[in-house]
Amino acid sequence: MNSKKVEFTEKEYREMFQIFLIRAKYKSFPIFEEFKKNVDKFIELTLDTYISNIGSKDEAIKKWIDYIVSEELAFDYFRTIDSWHAYT
Repeated sequence: MNSKKVEFTEKEYREMFQIFLIRAKYKSFPIFEEFKKNVDKFIELTLDTYISNIGSKDEAIKKWIDYIVSEELAFDYFRTIDSWHAYT
């Protein structure tokens, strides 16, 4: 059984990656496979807070920034996902 709450298709990941490459301010781009892993982690850490309003948005974003290690890169992912499909 898969415990992931959200499953993206390869096409969806590629769409997000293209947005990321165009819009990202952080100029050290991850490879596509790493990008996919990071998107999954972003969703895991923030979905309940941003979509279901369960928990603190500040805590969720802090966990995401701690995971990705760069605030600038963290917000590049957030903007990418929000641009691809409104997340907030």
